[in-house]
Amino acid sequence: MKTEELLLDRYKIISKLGRGGFADVYKAFDTRMERVVAIKQIHVNRHSAERVLREARTVALLNHPNIVTIHEFEEDGDDCYLIMELIEGIPLSKILSRISPLSVHEALIITIEICRALEAAHLNGIIHRDIKPENIMILYDGRLKVMDFGIARFKGGSSATDDDIIGTFAYMSPEQARGDAVDERSDIWSLGTMLYEMLTDCIPFSAESATETLNMVQKYEPFPPSRSNPEVSEELDRQVMMTITKNPDERYVSATVFRENLIEFLPSHEPAEKVLSGLVGRYISINSEMAWAEETGWRGQMWRFIEEHKESITRTPMAVFLSYPFFPILRQWFEIPRSLSLFAATGVYLAVLLRPDYGIGIAFFLLSLAMIKYSAGLFIIMFFILMPYWAFVSRRWPVLSISPAIGSIFGIIQIPFVFPVLAGLLTNPLIAAATAGIGCVAFELMNLFLKESTMPDLVKGYAIWSSIKGVSNPAQVIDLIVTPFTQNRILLFQPVLWALAAALTSAIRGKRRWFSGAVTGLVALLMGYQGIFTNLKGSSLDMGGLMQGLSFSLIILLLIPIFRPPAASVNTAPELAEELAE
Repeated sequence: MKTEELLLDRYKIISKLGRGGFADVYKAFDTRMERVVAIKQIHVNRHSAERVLREARTVALLNHPNIVTIHEFEEDGDDCYLIMELIEGIPLSKILSRISPLSVHEALIITIEICRALEAAHLNGIIHRDIKPENIMILYDGRLKVMDFGIARFKGGSSATDDDIIGTFAYMSPEQARGDAVDERSDIWSLGTMLYEMLTDCIPFSAESATETLNMVQKYEPFPPSRSNPEVSEELDRQVMMTITKNPDERYVSATVFRENLIEFLPSHEPAEKVLSGLVGRYISINSEMAWAEETGWRGQMWRFIEEHKESITRTPMAVFLSYPFFPILRQWFEIPRSLSLFAATGVYLAVLLRPDYGIGIAFFLLSLAMIKYSAGLFIIMFFILMPYWAFVSRRWPVLSISPAIGSIFGIIQIPFVFPVLAGLLTNPLIAAATAGIGCVAFELMNLFLKESTMPDLVKGYAIWSSIKGVSNPAQVIDLIVTPFTQNRILLFQPVLWALAAALTSAIRGKRRWFSGAVTGLVALLMGYQGIFTNLKGSSLDMGGLMQGLSFSLIILLLIPIFRPPAASVNTAPELAEELAE
């Protein structure tokens, strides 16, 4: 629509904002007044031009903060042009599509502001006749504007003519639907319908067809809003239902009376602009998130679900991991009945789940204490390692402190090489290196304590667990644990290799190159193990089995980028305004 030709020899068209059944709306620059305006081009035939001109002139007399200002009215051939102030905000209909029902405070503020606009119109004898969410604009600064007086008529005028659009059926008063003369009470009906919708997320008079909708307007009696929204009081119920009674004589006589009655229900005297600007801010935030999820498909929905439930997703498995050992330990070592063992394990589970910062400390202390029954030496070592670890690490970063234990879990399911690469994909290089390195140590210790390792091609089992039974000297326990590391240098190099692979993966993935990061991390592991195999002569490392494990891990890692989080999308207010206008 951009062109050098001036509309009406004065207005330079910038863009097209929208199109309706009988009008187009443009954003334009007024070269004479040097301001940006909105131009509504109304397509009328010659015999109706006089009526449009008369009504436009009347509406142009309305000078009110809650009504869109009309600067001028122009004619050019078969078209009429309304030159209006350009307002930038969010239509109420858009807000209700994302946030509904509104809070009682927000719904009342919006209704009261619309009442102020209707008061000004009604004092000038003008009936809007099309009050609906689409015609209410909430600006970014919290001001509210009533728009589109295009089908407004003078008080007492008939509502139906041969060439007139009489309104929107779902918000139309019974007398307007019949084509009878309308007055202020018709607009109050439409506003009451809107208030009902804002409070309940339900349009009281809406059906699948126009005929059914009009029939509901004439005959249907909706339930009070409190049926759907318990926040609505019985007295507010009566106020709302009074606006949508079929008999106009039983409604409020004016918007002023309606407004004054609603003010009594406001929970505070907070400025309307502050309340509505907060509502717009909520809409922009929610709309950006939902638009992002919709644009990115199932991945966006999955990561949105993870983001919304991340506390439960992280705390639950951590609580299970720390509480599960207590069930077999109490039954087998202390011969405590099954029910009491389960009760104790459940107590630890709830402690970690509800307060992980202190729950982890409780689990560490009780687990160390339980070791006295098996090995007093192991108890001393665990206590003086786990408790400082909890005090300085787990209390500040509960989930992160437990994540290295996942390395042993990946070893149990025969995919240990996935762990360092996954750590690199999910965290920054420093945290990834620390997590992968400590996780590798946890994986190695698990295998050393077992008689048969979970990954015999990588770490042989040393059966340390059976060797330390009954040992009370902590130095002897330490010697049993350290000996495999001195005999097999692979156990010393492997944590360093995992840490380097994780850091490299994270560095490559930093630019959202998930696939490249995953492949790079796995290649780093492969080359590292190849170097260990070549330089450590006489090592028991089975390179064939190692390659098989790496190949299987590669297949899994190639699937991980499919589930990567989509790129974030941030919409600023001006960008969103342009999007909505389009």
